[in-house]
Amino acid sequence: MAWWIATRQRRDLLEVLTVDAYRQPVLRIPVGKRKVFVVSAPELVRRVFVDSRALYPKSDLMRAALGPLVGEGVLVSDGATWEHDRQMLEPAFAQMRLEQVFPMMQAAVAEHAEHLRGLGHGVIIDLEEELSRVTADIIFRAIFSEPIAGPDAAEVFAAFMRFQRAAPQFDLEVILRSDPDAPEQTPAPVREDADTVRRLIGRFIDRRHAALARGEAFVDFAQAAIDARNPYGAAFSRERLIDQLTVLFLAGHETSASALTWTLFMLGRQPAVCAALREETVALLGERAMTFADAKALGYARAVFREALRLYPPAGFLTRVATVDDTVGYDRIPRGSLLVVSPWVVHRHHDLWRDPDRFDPSRFAEGAPPPKPGTYIPFGLGPRVCTGAAIAQLESQLILAEHLRVFDFEPVHPERVMPMARVTIRPRGGVLCRVLHRARQTPGSLDT
Repeated sequence: MAWWIATRQRRDLLEVLTVDAYRQPVLRIPVGKRKVFVVSAPELVRRVFVDSRALYPKSDLMRAALGPLVGEGVLVSDGATWEHDRQMLEPAFAQMRLEQVFPMMQAAVAEHAEHLRGLGHGVIIDLEEELSRVTADIIFRAIFSEPIAGPDAAEVFAAFMRFQRAAPQFDLEVILRSDPDAPEQTPAPVREDADTVRRLIGRFIDRRHAALARGEAFVDFAQAAIDARNPYGAAFSRERLIDQLTVLFLAGHETSASALTWTLFMLGRQPAVCAALREETVALLGERAMTFADAKALGYARAVFREALRLYPPAGFLTRVATVDDTVGYDRIPRGSLLVVSPWVVHRHHDLWRDPDRFDPSRFAEGAPPPKPGTYIPFGLGPRVCTGAAIAQLESQLILAEHLRVFDFEPVHPERVMPMARVTIRPRGGVLCRVLHRARQTPGSLDT
């Protein structure tokens, strides 16, 4: 108890997790206005996310943090609202295959490579900022069929970046004072940034409707959402379209930017792994561009990215609230308790992983035994798994294939890079990297 009270000035949850969190199936946080439980045992994670999920909806903290941005989008909605919208979106997005938007993803990555080349050999960049921009460009093209270079799109990106840096969901002080009967109020600056993003997304939707009225046709996620209908033939309202497309922008950009930042940072410190990844890429592609069909063949790149997601899962803490008195494992869970399922903790738990803090892509190599269900949850678990998972996997392979053939990313002062929990697990203060230009390699010419 005294230790927890002493750490209340340290507001980031990653800083105050005790050793017990990585060794116990359930850890109770002993201070605060309500009971808080960190749940890590795979069977208990499944109970909260799958078997008894109706009893554990998204928490008031998550809704307070993200609701101003995504409204009643599928990321934070629950019950009949979530079920209705999911049933509308699933068939629409199933028809809108990633293969159809892949050329737009290719264009965004190619333009970003040209941008990096234009900065010059040896330039120092903020890796997080650069990857945030290119992943935002990718998802914006996939949603609206246009780059994020225009003034409105650039303002969406800027406001969103401010929002994700200031969203208070995983501020320790907020969690300790939280009360399910008195939802946390969103700080005014955060709400203003959320309003800016929603206003501009609405403007893009209005432009799309005007273009459709002129007879223009589109193949992108915005069009899939506009065309979606419920069983009674009703479409999403303008406000609900903003909700769902903002969720997609958040999931498709924030997830990928976070995961890729940590992937390239670790590759910059693991030359043997980076060389093996390049060897696979060059052996398959030579000097040609990666195609959609190549993604399945880049098995080592997929393993590297999955291991990066294990060590640095985009969403470090997933929160639910108990709507009834219940028992989880051996713990009594009173109504109103906050349940925290932490992919960060689960993925580094000593009872679940061998050498859990070591970066080892062989865990996910072809032929390796799959992780035990419930031990690998970078995108959540069950029917509410993250919308951006497939996009993140595909664009990660694309960026790794195209960028690592022509660039080295050399971390500057890597010992200063520390993770922090915001909307996703981000590096505190960014990641400074020196960008070194490489000659394009041909099979058999790689240096080691």
